[in-house]
Amino acid sequence: MLAPKQYGGQTKLGITTASRSDSGSCSVYPGLLGDLVLRCDSSSGSATAQYLFTLPKKAGSVSAQVNFLGLHRGTQVDTKRCSKTQFRVTVTQDSTGRADIESVMIEYYYPTTS
Repeated sequence: MLAPKQYGGQTKLGITTASRSDSGSCSVYPGLLGDLVLRCDSSSGSATAQYLFTLPKKAGSVSAQVNFLGLHRGTQVDTKRCSKTQFRVTVTQDSTGRADIESVMIEYYYPTTS
């Protein structure tokens, strides 16, 4: 018999990062409404924001979504399940342009406890 599963999710504001870094012509700075801006004035360097989520025990597959304000040409989003209970989303801007991260969210199913 299959155990019933519960749907769960978490959302973090753009500014709520686990870490941030920038180099070269790129910068990372807070926006006006809890968002985070990754900006590059040329293709020299990069701007990166990482978001770390804690998953419930026995969570199944995880999907992630990054919500941007406006255009975000050249922005890369990478996801990685670091362990059974840790999931990381990394957003990088490394070409001329700007990414304004409003929020990052993950979704998953996990077994209900009886």
